[in-house]
Amino acid sequence: MIKSIPRLLLFSFLTLALYNCEDPVTLESRFEGPELVVEAWLTNISEPQTILLTETQDYYANRLPTPVTDAQVIVCQTVNRQPTANCFIFDHQGEGQYVWEPATAGQALGEVDMEFGLGIQRGEKQYASITMMKRTATIDSISFQLEEESFGLDAGLYAQLYARDPVGTGDAYLIRTTFNDTLLLNPSELNLAYDATFSPGTETDGIAFIAPIRFSINKQNEDGGFVPLESEDHLAVEIISLSDEAYLFLRIVQEQINNGGSGLFDLPVANTPGNIFELETQEPILGFFNVGASARAERTVE
Repeated sequence: MIKSIPRLLLFSFLTLALYNCEDPVTLESRFEGPELVVEAWLTNISEPQTILLTETQDYYANRLPTPVTDAQVIVCQTVNRQPTANCFIFDHQGEGQYVWEPATAGQALGEVDMEFGLGIQRGEKQYASITMMKRTATIDSISFQLEEESFGLDAGLYAQLYARDPVGTGDAYLIRTTFNDTLLLNPSELNLAYDATFSPGTETDGIAFIAPIRFSINKQNEDGGFVPLESEDHLAVEIISLSDEAYLFLRIVQEQINNGGSGLFDLPVANTPGNIFELETQEPILGFFNVGASARAERTVE
């Protein structure tokens, strides 16, 4: 009994030390001042297109980003990085949202394989980016199927997206689901595909999207579990083509936001590299510019 006392004391000291390690520590964020952030995810659909401009803020600032309201924004079709006469003015509509609206029915920013340039003027600073619109997948249908209860899945009705990747490698996609008029934006609901699978290098091509991607159009709960459909639920699915750079950007974003609880072995949080540059310095800024071709389908549970 006497020999066990030091072990008990040691355990008590370790417990106390671990408890003391839980005290919050505030580190210097080294925030020097706000910088421009650009969210320019556009499509070839004839509908209003929006570019969001905001400012960076201190890591510890517990508020929404400050919208940028004093910029001029334009998107042009370009050839060999030189703008053509086909340009589209994005007017500020409030809260940092710059919007272009089609003047006539059917008018769109452009077509597959076209090159596009983004230009932003804010004060004396100018920002620019170039991207290419790539082709998208072909949607066959949205099906509803009854699933039995299994590990991590409740019994019920679920949706699956049947779409086919075109022949020829190098096609990347962002798959977005609108569930009952609400766009699904939980981190686990970010649905990316590359040549019908999850990532490059799988040597798959021209096939239907694999089952996990098909199934990921369903709504998920806070724990990442899929939620069964009910009568009158409505799903609208959109497949937007991505440039290789846009796919890489979103894949890094996905890894960052699903990085866990900022534990000892998690990857350090870092800004995701974008494709927009300040013209004078050629320094990249935060955000991304992509113009994608869109394919859409929708269905309601009867």
